[in-house]
Amino acid sequence: MEIENINPSDIERTSMNIIESELGDTSHLSEGEKIVVKRVIHTTADFEYLNNLKFSENAVDIAKNILKQGAVIVTDTQMAFSGISKPALRALNCEIHCFMSDGDVAEAAKKNGTTRAVVSIDKSAEMFSDKNIIFVFCIKANY
Repeated sequence: MEIENINPSDIERTSMNIIESELGDTSHLSEGEKIVVKRVIHTTADFEYLNNLKFSENAVDIAKNILKQGAVIVTDTQMAFSGISKPALRALNCEIHCFMSDGDVAEAAKKNGTTRAVVSIDKSAEMFSDKNIIFVFCIKANY
């Protein structure tokens, strides 16, 4: 067996080229949305995101501007927390939090008869009232 050392950036570039060649019609996406869709497909290996991922108007440009201002990202899953690049966030002077496992969040959710996600939103809104917050939610929607 011959072991070949391949640079991770070469692997990623090849993967993105394969995804690009397999995408098909992307005319419904802006250039920024297409980049996001390709990244999500790269992460999940699920090409259904081409048609299932929905964007609010100008969402990518708005998010880029907010990130450049040093935003706080709050997510409802450890998976999303883990998948967001910490070096990239540091370079933008951004931070990321996931409060779902915090004891106070679980306690408040039980006490108030709500979900930990709702309590996490309230907690982050209180903690970061002076900053721009981007919420990253992982949901399963039936269309």
